[in-house]
Amino acid sequence: MSFWEVRRIIRGYRKRNRLTQQLLAQCAHASIFAMRDPQGKTAADLFPGLFEDDDEPPITKEEADDLVQMMSDLNAKS
Repeated sequence: MSFWEVRRIIRGYRKRNRLTQQLLAQCAHASIFAMRDPQGKTAADLFPGLFEDDDEPPITKEEADDLVQMMSDLNAKS
């Protein structure tokens, strides 16, 4: 596998639980708000990595076709 394929797979695994992590960050922010003054900070300020958008462009049609072909080859082997 090439580097870009591995990077996309890893990013997909990380994005799988993004909503759960954002909800946990909101709960943490709510507890901070309940116990003390958050001083104008939001959950996105406290956990900036969870609320960032991906800056990578989507994969091209050729890359998608290559991935589909690779998956079908691997499925045929097993």
